[in-house]
Amino acid sequence: MDRIMSLAVRIMLVMAAASLVLWALLPTWRPVMLGLVVGFAASALNAFFLQRRVGMLAQAATEEGAKRRGLGFGSRIATVLMVAMFAYRYPEILNMPAALIGSMVMPFVILVSGIIHNVKEDNSGKG
Repeated sequence: MDRIMSLAVRIMLVMAAASLVLWALLPTWRPVMLGLVVGFAASALNAFFLQRRVGMLAQAATEEGAKRRGLGFGSRIATVLMVAMFAYRYPEILNMPAALIGSMVMPFVILVSGIIHNVKEDNSGKG
């Protein structure tokens, strides 16, 4: 899982870098590109929250004892709501649709990186 996540983070960083380059080159598209970058950051943060939560659940399944409770879904929704509030408050800086689209990209990037990882594993001659 760590390899898939690290590949997904690299893909996300490339996408954010491309958006920042376009932000610098296209002045009329600056709110859209900055909205994408902020959305990408929120999406990556949510992916790290989810990875941590899955690790905690896996550890709790192997150990006996009381279940640990956390915010879970609430913290991920709060992150997206915070991005939406910033985009609503500063529409000249952040584009709302771009920020919301960017905040939903990481699950698809993780899917693609998982497929890439599995294809590499199949072609490595193992199994």
